[in-house]
Amino acid sequence: MKRILSVTVSMLLASTTAFAGGMPQPVQSASGLGVANAFVATANDASALAYNPAGIAWQSGVSVLGGFSDPYRDSSVKLAGGIGPNEGSEAFGGSIYASWAPLDSSWAAGIGFAPLYQVNNEWSLAFPTAGVSKINVDRTTFDAVYAVNSSLAVGFGGDWYFTRVNFSQGVNSFKGNDWGSFGGHVSVKWNPMPAWSTGLMVRSGSKITISGGTNNKLSFKLPDEVSAGVAHDFADVWRLELDAKWTRWSSLKNLNVVGLNPQTNNLNLKDTITVMAGLTWTWRPNSQIRAGYAYDQGANKAAGFNPVLADQDGHQLTVGAGGDYSGLHFDVAYSYTYYTKRTATDAFAGTYRDRRQFLSMSVSSRFE
Repeated sequence: MKRILSVTVSMLLASTTAFAGGMPQPVQSASGLGVANAFVATANDASALAYNPAGIAWQSGVSVLGGFSDPYRDSSVKLAGGIGPNEGSEAFGGSIYASWAPLDSSWAAGIGFAPLYQVNNEWSLAFPTAGVSKINVDRTTFDAVYAVNSSLAVGFGGDWYFTRVNFSQGVNSFKGNDWGSFGGHVSVKWNPMPAWSTGLMVRSGSKITISGGTNNKLSFKLPDEVSAGVAHDFADVWRLELDAKWTRWSSLKNLNVVGLNPQTNNLNLKDTITVMAGLTWTWRPNSQIRAGYAYDQGANKAAGFNPVLADQDGHQLTVGAGGDYSGLHFDVAYSYTYYTKRTATDAFAGTYRDRRQFLSMSVSSRFE
């Protein structure tokens, strides 16, 4: 137990800073990333707390999982006068999860921490008025799960959000934190028949309010989310899962700073649908090969496009593997996302280009 905790905590402390470009952090665990995050109906390790907490109902004993991701992103905008790069930097991200499902009880509980939304954009070389935008939203989840029977489990949980913001436009700057915003979620995992499993996750957003400096304030709304998935096992060694996720980005109207040093960041976002497909091959006991594809609809509309949140339609391809070694279970995954070019109009007119890569690793263990 001490060994796995030491590994996961060291991974976590070496990570969790901002990413450039898009909004959601796509890596919750290497096992999930390997199947392009089509994991709602599978949810068979401790990272179920991020995808579908009801999945911990049948993970008997204590399960602990920690991991990190190493990203790379290349984004720019083509203008009439040339190419304007996004100078926002990339950094590691990390997560940790723990669950407890007593052998003689229908109840289970879990706690998890992971980066949720991370942005680090610097478009000043392309648009002097765009400035720098850095947003970090981390989430801690707390869950209680009840196994109704051997095939149905339901979960109820709370979300605690930690937000850090650093904006600058011209001579105006804003920096602040919020440690007291909350939301909730419900989850269901149902195995209706042998070789089939389904999952559902509904999560509310939260209003974030940050005060920075003297009489300056930033308020915005995190989006609601609904995820659903179905998985089927073939020939005992293959699993195919199909998921869909709806995100209510239209509730995020702006990122305006009001007060003595105002900054205007109006947004024109639409609700999005992400579809995911993942294939897992268990080629030997406790050893898996994974592959996945996801189409992630961009939230930005062409009119009123604001590069403070440069989010475009993306096509993600992933591969991964998992296996046991020296009493621990390791998972690794790699993803490449190609974003279709987006031609924007109005104040930040141009053609936006984006590519994104992730290398992720998780280590986990279970104790009866």
